[in-house]
Amino acid sequence: MKSLKTFSLFFILFIFFSINFLLIITSCDTTEPPSVIPPKDPRTYTWTIDTLINNSFQTDLIRIWGTSPSDVYVGGHNADFPGSLWHYDGKRWEDVTLPVTNFDAPGIYGFSSNDIWVVGETATDFSLILHFNGTSWQNFSNLTGKALRCIWGSSPNNIWAGGTNTLFHYDGISWKQFPIFIPTQGIQLTSIVGLQKSDIYMVGYRNDVVQPLDTSFYYLYHFNGNDWLVEDSSYITSNINARKFGVILDSFGGDFYGAGDMLFKKTGNDWSIINNDPLIFSLGGSSSNNIFCAGINGTIYHYNGVDWKKIIIKENFTEPIYDIWTEGNEAFFVAHDGARTYIIHGK
Repeated sequence: MKSLKTFSLFFILFIFFSINFLLIITSCDTTEPPSVIPPKDPRTYTWTIDTLINNSFQTDLIRIWGTSPSDVYVGGHNADFPGSLWHYDGKRWEDVTLPVTNFDAPGIYGFSSNDIWVVGETATDFSLILHFNGTSWQNFSNLTGKALRCIWGSSPNNIWAGGTNTLFHYDGISWKQFPIFIPTQGIQLTSIVGLQKSDIYMVGYRNDVVQPLDTSFYYLYHFNGNDWLVEDSSYITSNINARKFGVILDSFGGDFYGAGDMLFKKTGNDWSIINNDPLIFSLGGSSSNNIFCAGINGTIYHYNGVDWKKIIIKENFTEPIYDIWTEGNEAFFVAHDGARTYIIHGK
């Protein structure tokens, strides 16, 4: 009888612990982590086109930059105020009211949604320099410089902005003019990009009317950490195209690229042609395996690391495309017809 009671007690304890063990096992989170969805192939994007124009008769925006597909800025010229800078929040485009009456704002660059710089030209023909801290726009405009056209920085404490006979540097505290070679005919600095603070390229051009030819000279500057030096030059006439590098510069995957009458890539000390379509003059990308280039007549190409493919956004869309921004999941192109701006959005 005693052995039977002992067996019954043992059996009850066995059942008790077995049930608790099963409860512990089944209560553990065995859910697998969500699978990572790979980015959509940009060649299969669905494209839409938004038209930007306010009460102005002319909205010619040419530069685009963003922190995410729901935080994108596009800037350039507008014949009215406001309208030289627009913002996209993921749903709609709205023009941005800036603290300075300006002629245009074609340079945009930043490091986060609360650290964005915009440069251009004030209504009084001086350097427009504005900073957005996430809440408001601060005015750093400088009366010693002329119109600014481009901006790039390696960090919030090392930023360059260039334009008409003017190059500024920002050290995290103030903007100061930086010495650079300027030909007697003057120069327009059009593009700046770098891989690090001591390896930066910049393009400038001057236009000389030499009858019966109209000649444009281009200079390729390089910053070595101390000085800006002219590394190369090229020229264009009505019947000679001796371009050696692009007019608009960018970098992807640790390499420099340039667009202008073709697409170039810096290889060693030379710039080699990697797409020879003469209609190309803008580019943008998220990596060396995801590069867009575009230009006249609505021409768009995509490079996936293997080949270039021409993309048709919309039949009969022939407006020139001036700039491109993508973070790898969505892509934005900015184009205009001289009166209104078109934002081409793919996702």
